[in-house]
Amino acid sequence: MRAVVWSKNNCVICDRAKAYLDSKKISYEERNIEGSKWTPSDFFEAVPNARTFPQILIDGKYIGGYDMMMTHINLGELKL
Repeated sequence: MRAVVWSKNNCVICDRAKAYLDSKKISYEERNIEGSKWTPSDFFEAVPNARTFPQILIDGKYIGGYDMMMTHINLGELKL
């Protein structure tokens, strides 16, 4: 299983999402738009309708933000 986490600096919810993935031993690529590699344009191209951080993709499937990821897990729709 592979995840992508779009994030930004000083984002408590981003940290919470990454910590959860770490706790489940899920490898992820962090794409921080305030770093040197990824830009806001890259973010909006990858996740056009997103307006909050983090935004999470797992195995190429768009999951949404942290709350949506937890909802999918709690409903049994996503098993990590």
